[in-house]
Amino acid sequence: MLLSDLIADIEGVLDANQIDPEINRVIHDSREVVEGDIFCCLRGENTDGHQYIQEAIDSGASAILAEEASGFNIPTFLVGNVRTVLPRVASRIVGNPSKEISVVGITGTNGKTSVVSMLAEILRTHGISTATIGTLTGLLTTPESPELQRELRKYCSDGVEVVAMEVSSHSLVQKRVDETYFSTVAFTNLSHDHLDFHGKMESYYQAKGLLFSRKFSEKAVIATDSEYGRSYFEKASSTGMEVEAFSIKNRNVVFEQKSSSFDWRGERVTIPLGGPFALANALLSAEIAIQLGLGIQDIIPGLNSLNVIRGRFESVPVTQEVSAIIDYAHTPSALAELLEGCRKIVNGRIILVFGCGGDRDSEKRPLMGEVASMGADVNILTSDNPRGEDAEKIINEILSGMVVKPLIVEVDRKTAIEEAVNEAESGDLIVIAGRGHEEYQEIQGKAIPFSDRAVLLDVISKASSLGER
Repeated sequence: MLLSDLIADIEGVLDANQIDPEINRVIHDSREVVEGDIFCCLRGENTDGHQYIQEAIDSGASAILAEEASGFNIPTFLVGNVRTVLPRVASRIVGNPSKEISVVGITGTNGKTSVVSMLAEILRTHGISTATIGTLTGLLTTPESPELQRELRKYCSDGVEVVAMEVSSHSLVQKRVDETYFSTVAFTNLSHDHLDFHGKMESYYQAKGLLFSRKFSEKAVIATDSEYGRSYFEKASSTGMEVEAFSIKNRNVVFEQKSSSFDWRGERVTIPLGGPFALANALLSAEIAIQLGLGIQDIIPGLNSLNVIRGRFESVPVTQEVSAIIDYAHTPSALAELLEGCRKIVNGRIILVFGCGGDRDSEKRPLMGEVASMGADVNILTSDNPRGEDAEKIINEILSGMVVKPLIVEVDRKTAIEEAVNEAESGDLIVIAGRGHEEYQEIQGKAIPFSDRAVLLDVISKASSLGER
């Protein structure tokens, strides 16, 4: 595509260079630039793409998209805000793929990953080719617009019919999903998280709410058991969107450790997954499938055969008398619901292993401590992903919210899991929360291989070989 076609109708100033180069890709990372790329100078929290213009030119960039630049020997298009323009050129260069494929966007604090995975399973069971974008598929929950649009184009080329993707609050504020048309958008829940980025809950709420407008979709499915959900329902309805509300109340629910049964649209449904979140997420997935045109009897086989999602209420046997649950719960509300669900299925004690991430919303740490002390019988505080912070400092902030209960503090997460296994008695349930599917711990800038599931299995194996269990 010629540069002139790529930037047509976009407000900005093209320098006096008369060359109209052919542009093949839209790139925002100077390290990836090759000949035929337009390098887009994004400003981030820690970096500024404008500092790498010359590096991009040296790598073969054919044009520059920037907010300020002068004296360079290739066409430079100056705009007021690169981030605002980036989605437009990113979508245009690959032919606006979201208009050729059904894209479903799911937002909320907790449950996005599960809903995306469940929806994909339901659709695939019905024979619909489905792909996913989110936490389990990439470094960012929602990719930057150039990566997102290229991925959507690839799925179009591969014959994929539906793409289910997580839409983060960061991506909405940073306009990563602008120029993406969604067949349906959906909301799970909203609770205390990401305030290091948004500042306050009101800003977080407003950020999530950006998705519920006809700018993105004509349809929405919204969980309305919370005040936030009811507010989004009213907002979306007022714009003329076709909105489906649903609730998990009055479903005649029966929970087991590895299954849940409930009423849905006149049918009795059993899913092979335990925990309250599994129920809510399965219901939302089913309602989205209805919005996509499937019938009730088309959806139930997929619900009946849902697979365990890595790190989401994932059950691991420790002994014949003791089980463990690994879960991603890393917010106060998610941890509270996790422990509430566990209480319904355990005969003995709940032994909780958890911590909080570093360089993230520190306000939630004492809240997590309060929830843990109220919901678990034994708490083992440990590190999560401390990142650049001191792990002991994080633990002390968690402790500030806790009431007195049986408590073990062990910074080393592997040792903490060992402590949980050693502490467990017949009928107890070990709950390892916070990291879920993650395969690395981030400590002082280093990614260290660490899987809660792998470590737990190793501890169980060693204990068994020693005859301790």
